[in-house]
Amino acid sequence: MSHDGSAVLKQQALPLPPKVSGVPLVGALPGLLSKRLDFLEAARQRHGDIYTLDLGFTDAIILSHPRHVQHVLVDHARKYFKGGALWESMRTFLGNGLPVSEGDFWKRQRRMIQPAFHQQRLIALTEKMVAAIDESLAGWEPAARTGEPFDIAEAFSQMTMNVMVRAMFGSGLEADEAKQVAQALAYIIDYMMQGMVTKSLPEWLPVPGRARYREAIRYIDEVVLRVIERGRQRSEEDNLLSLLLHAVDGESGERMTNAQLRDEAVSLFVAGYETTAVGLAWAFHLMTRHPESFQRLRTEVREVLGQRVPGFADLRQLGYARNVLQEALRLYSPSYWIPRTSSEEDELDGFQIPAGKMVVVFTHLIHHHPGVWEEPQRFDPDRFTPERSEGRHKQAWMPFGAGQRLCIGKEFSLMEGQHILARIAQRYDVSAVPGREAQVHIGTSIRAKNGVWVHLKPHAP
Repeated sequence: MSHDGSAVLKQQALPLPPKVSGVPLVGALPGLLSKRLDFLEAARQRHGDIYTLDLGFTDAIILSHPRHVQHVLVDHARKYFKGGALWESMRTFLGNGLPVSEGDFWKRQRRMIQPAFHQQRLIALTEKMVAAIDESLAGWEPAARTGEPFDIAEAFSQMTMNVMVRAMFGSGLEADEAKQVAQALAYIIDYMMQGMVTKSLPEWLPVPGRARYREAIRYIDEVVLRVIERGRQRSEEDNLLSLLLHAVDGESGERMTNAQLRDEAVSLFVAGYETTAVGLAWAFHLMTRHPESFQRLRTEVREVLGQRVPGFADLRQLGYARNVLQEALRLYSPSYWIPRTSSEEDELDGFQIPAGKMVVVFTHLIHHHPGVWEEPQRFDPDRFTPERSEGRHKQAWMPFGAGQRLCIGKEFSLMEGQHILARIAQRYDVSAVPGREAQVHIGTSIRAKNGVWVHLKPHAP
């Protein structure tokens, strides 16, 4: 037998990843729906870092170790593409924007957009970002004066949306219009997971929320295209959209069409709004349960800034603020799973990955892996100090993805989070509301069910 024939037989002999047992027709779906993340963690403990989840109508290979991230999203990324119901649902809103596009088109768009997120551009956006944060914080004053319970999760959604509106459109959007954009985007993001489930249903079937979803998209399109046209008539570059308008592909000499600009603008909106808002809400949930952490944050901010407005150059000295945010994003990563579809047969950990198979890099399982993280359930921002990070697998922390598809707005998001933490620490004491423990809600992202409720108290300098 030829050498090639032996290799084929050897590859055929590879076992499939162990399957999580379930019941006829629906597989492991009942257990998954009732226990969610606990179910997946129990399956990892029983079957190992790679296993197959029977979902009745299909199955998926679950990956839960940083080495799997390295394999699927970095070393062999060409073998895995963004196919399946989730990505199709996202494309109904994001079009062919950076998070969902593929191949040469994705490379071209990434090449054109990347300069907008270089450090010098981020420095230029800092003042605009802090102004938007302070504007939002002014709305916190009534709750601080009265001591009434305050939903900080909802407040962060509004704040990060305000920051993104300012960063994306600059002066190109009126206040009322910005508020309506924020409301429409919030609904769209909430609907996406439902859209994934209902996308295959016939058009004539009345699906709850579908009409409102489409109307929200139409409204966003109108606003974005109007701002694009306005931007084409101006030359200033005071916002991200202006930078994209004037971006030129170095290889082809082309600029983006209106449709491409629209897709990239809404994609950046979603990426820049959701992760930061959710991460900050969980950070305060954790700090109000560990008050010593908030005191450390306040001490750092007082020593670095006093009461002055933070600038980009201060971020390096606000290390504990960044560590708090990173730890919150580890424990409650908003983007808790990254699905791909295998385009060809592959091998991973000695198991066969068939072609056409749904493969899920489960960020949440990686972030809670006891072989990667010491006491993974414990809130410990100091685990992100340089000393304790040394030797850790570089894919162990991945709330922004990994490899060439790493979220382009990662540094923007972390910079925004540091600024927000600093401005709050300068102004308020924040404490837990007894009996109002935040509960995990698993939808498009891992959010706090019914909010994160705190007491605010003005902080004397």
